[in-house]
Amino acid sequence: MKSFIVFGFLVCGAMAFTEEQQQLMDSLHAECVSQTGVGEDAIGKAKGGDFVDDPKLKCYMKCVFNEIGVITDDEKIDIEGALAILPDEMKDIATPVITKCGTQAGADVCEAIFNTLKCYYDMDKRAFFLP
Repeated sequence: MKSFIVFGFLVCGAMAFTEEQQQLMDSLHAECVSQTGVGEDAIGKAKGGDFVDDPKLKCYMKCVFNEIGVITDDEKIDIEGALAILPDEMKDIATPVITKCGTQAGADVCEAIFNTLKCYYDMDKRAFFLP
């Protein structure tokens, strides 16, 4: 259930959050910042479409997707799983983006997830969100 809630937030950043939802997002953010040591400035830039070449930011993005359970054992985006947990109101926007982007190539899993999220943003920024 946590995966459904969080992934729905990741692909619909424009929606308003309830207090409980915001607490969940804050918890996910804090956990991944703690694990990676990424700076808030790098996250803020990425939220605005400026994807700085920062290994910590790349691993933060991987952490987020890992925490919501949409990274497979072979370190790819679980496209079917991601699509299955999309909220109905986001399917029209996010499905073509997630399907087309798949898992982008990268030197490691952190860079692959970073490149994938950049693909989401480049295709339709409404399908991109970071906590």
